Amino acid sequence: MRRVWSHAEIDRENAADDRKIAAQLRRDGRLLKIARNNLRRWMRRRRHQANSPFHEWRQILAVLTRKEIAEFLVSDTPMCRRLRQSSPFTDPAHEKRSKRRRHDKA
Repeated sequence: MRRVWSHAEIDRENAADDRKIAAQLRRDGRLLKIARNNLRRWMRRRRHQANSPFHEWRQILAVLTRKEIAEFLVSDTPMCRRLRQSSPFTDPAHEKRSKRRRHDKA
């Protein structure tokens, strides 16, 4: 039987991933470059989605400092919870779980 992932479970996992990413970001600014590159690539692919969360992420990455971005990632604001689902920060463990969840839904 395939596992069914609830939104709450996915949100908890994403929040845990963001805490790890925030800790890494505080130590290593290279993660910002990765996030910016991911975001540029994603936005090129989805040009038709003018109101996508990617535009909000672009603003965050352009305006906030590395420390402020790390603080944002661990916050529990409605905006952060919403944008967490489309985070340009990649984490190999997160990617593996995302693929597993997609497979479980199929």
